[in-house]
This record gives sequence, structure tokens and C-alpha cells, in this order.
Amino acid sequence: MSDASFIRALREFIRQHNLVERDDKIIAAVSGGIDSIVLLDVLGRLRQEWNLELAVAHFNHQLRGKESDGDEAFVHEAADRLGIQFHADRADTHAYAESMKLSIQEAARDLRYDFFRRLRTSLGFQKVAAGHNGDDNAETVLFNMLRGSGVHGLTGIPVTRKDMALVRPLLFATREEIQRYAGERHLEHREDSSNKNTDYSRNFLRHQIIPQLRERINPNLMGTLRRCAELSHQLEDYLHVEASNFLSRVMVENTESEIILDLATLRSEPLFLQEHVLHQTAKDFAHGEIEFATVREMLKVTEAETGSSCSVAKDVVFCRDRDHLVLRRQANEPLYRYVVKPNQAYEFSGFHFTSCYVDKAIFTDNPNIEYVDASRLGGNLVLRTWNNGDWLVPLGMRQKKKVSDLFIEQKVPVYEKHTIPILESEGSIVWICGKRLDDRWKVTSTTKQILKLQYEPNIRGR
Repeated sequence: MSDASFIRALREFIRQHNLVERDDKIIAAVSGGIDSIVLLDVLGRLRQEWNLELAVAHFNHQLRGKESDGDEAFVHEAADRLGIQFHADRADTHAYAESMKLSIQEAARDLRYDFFRRLRTSLGFQKVAAGHNGDDNAETVLFNMLRGSGVHGLTGIPVTRKDMALVRPLLFATREEIQRYAGERHLEHREDSSNKNTDYSRNFLRHQIIPQLRERINPNLMGTLRRCAELSHQLEDYLHVEASNFLSRVMVENTESEIILDLATLRSEPLFLQEHVLHQTAKDFAHGEIEFATVREMLKVTEAETGSSCSVAKDVVFCRDRDHLVLRRQANEPLYRYVVKPNQAYEFSGFHFTSCYVDKAIFTDNPNIEYVDASRLGGNLVLRTWNNGDWLVPLGMRQKKKVSDLFIEQKVPVYEKHTIPILESEGSIVWICGKRLDDRWKVTSTTKQILKLQYEPNIRGR
């Protein structure tokens, strides 16, 4: 493909996918590698014709010392030659990955795209353009396939990401075509030494696996994978329409904090459609991508007992609540430790707690009222959140039991565990409020002083 043919193909791809419009303000994400340098060059060539306003963004991940600093200086010079404003940011990616418990690649992507988002907002630009090419797309399809991805993973790299205002104008071109264009235009670029490090899974696939697949099985492997991505896109579009129609029947409630689905209606449809509905619903609710393995865990919850749950995202859980399935935002409940005294009433942010001395214990079915032998208690009591490793001797039993096991038996959802107060005396659990009393503090025939405990949770409406 010649220089002129490349530009014609670029224009057609942009038109087909409506990636760039006249008078657009676009940030070019430029690392200094050949793809991003070609991206910068073609946008520069289209700038006057389409009256584009351009800016260059470079993120220094500080992963390769002086080499990373050299990349930043190189991109700055390239932007200056074209008369395009340059913006850069940097961060210690290793430290961020460690603190957030992410892989280096995940941490680098998060930091980079957060910078692009902030810069686009501050400049008032409409779009960010990235330089991924067709071979990157094919590699992503194969990578996702090997990891057991669903249909969504087989669609590869999306041409646009509306949630990030991201466009990828070079996805039509192979790596070889981009190299040929750069050669004809005499474009200099930087080589990232880490791209040759096969310790990274993507590099191992690119340098070790794909060449052998091309040689032994399919010389046109990349074209085949790109065709797979196109077909998967078509299938996903069809499934999205079907799932949207089905979702209107399965949806019970949809709020900012919670989505409730009807279990029986969901399971009445083929498994394939169930997967797609769960994936799309979770993706929209969590405002981010959902791994196919997570969807599989969600499917297991649909078949498990009520109270079963799984984590969907950092702040989202999915659980079964009898005949319903619930996606809920998991608020970061604050840990607390309140010292309380007998025979007093207290009001906290999530609940009320009262204790008073009584002459007689009147037992009812109300789980939020209990009676204990006051003479066994210390002078100060503590109300606190549940900790891993907590145990008690449940009323009527002789053996210790972990509180976590009790929560499982009582089908307490994951998101509720830290909201249930635990009453403690001298380091030992007296009562899991509203759930279970410890046998050691029960009222007996020899009890001389009775303390009535009452717990009233604040009602959290759906």
C-alpha cells in the first residue's frame, strides 16, 4: 500500500466509522513508537483539510529510566516540528501497581487513560485518538480466545470507546502497512525495549506463538483473526438487540444503587442469552468492562442458594435474594468501635442500640431483642464491626463457631456483613445483633440481674 493508498484507506475507514468530523478538537496519544508517530503524521496531514485542532499527549510511565525520558523528549520535539501543542504527565507505575494490586500493564493503562481523560476535559477537546493497528486487534482476539473469552472478547479492540471519547483511526492497517508508510514518509520513531520482553504475555504471543501459527497452520492468520473480530461484532450487535428486548421482561427494578432481575424469567432463556444479559447489565451498572470469567461466576450465583454472591467490580456485588438476582453498589461502610454502657440508649449512623435492666425476660420471635445475664458482663461494652476470625458459642451449642460460617448459614449477603453490629464484652462476643446470641451470656434460672438488649437498624430502602 503506497502513501496515497494509505491515506485513501484511512479516509474511508474514518468515514465508515464516523471517527473524525470537520472542526473536531482531537488529542493524539503519542508514545513515540511507530504506530503513534504515524497517527500523528496522518492527523497532521488532515488538519488543514478538515480544520482540526490538535494536541499531543504523552505519558511517561517511568518504567525504563533514561529511555522513558528520551521518549518524552522525542515526542515533544515531534509535536514542536508540526506546530502542535504538547502535554505530558508522569507517574511511578511500579509503585502504583503495587499499591493498587495491579499488573504493570494494567497500572500503566489506568494511569495513561486517566491522564488523557483529565487533559481532554481541561482543554475542552472532543476526542482522544490512539494508534492501535489491525495486527494489535488480531492479537487481542487470539489472546482473549486463549483465555476463554466470550463473544465480547472475540470482537477485539473497539474502533471507538464512547465512555472514554476514544477513537482508533489506524485499526484498518496492518503493522507491515504502517511500517511501509513510515518508511515512505521518512518518519523517525522510538523503539520500546520492553516490547521484546517475552515475560509479558502479549509479547510472548506476538514473538513466539503467532509466528509458529503462521508458519505451520495459517499464513493469513492475522487476516483470519480480523475476520473473526468482524463476525463477532455482528453477532454481538444482534445479541445486544435481543438482550435489550429480553431485559425489559427480566428487569424488576433499576436504580442508581441497585438492579433487581427476576430469576425465573432469566433462567427461562438459553444460557447464551443469559450470559449476554448478565454481561451487558453488569458492564453498564459498573461503568466498566467485565471479564467473561466474572460472568461465569454470576451464572453460578443464579444456580446457588439464596444469599450466595460474587464480586463483579471493585464496588459492585451480585447476589441471589430468593427469587431475585441483585446487582448492588457496595458502599465503603466505615469500620467502627463504639464503647457503650449498660442501661443507656445510643443512636449511631446506621442503627439504634438500647439496653435496660428488667425484672423478667419476655422472649418473642423478634430477632432484634435479646436478654442476657447482666452479672456476667463487664462494666463497659463495645459495639464494633465484624472481623475475620471472629467466633462465638451460638445459643444452644457447646462448641465455638466462626461468625463468617454463621453468616453463610444464615445467607447473609457479602455487602451486609460489615453493617451488622457485634456486641462485645471483655474481648468476647455477646451478641451478633439481630442474628445470634452467645450461649455464655444467656439468662438461666440462677440469673439475678437481666439486661434487655435491643437493636434497631436504619431501614435502607431499595
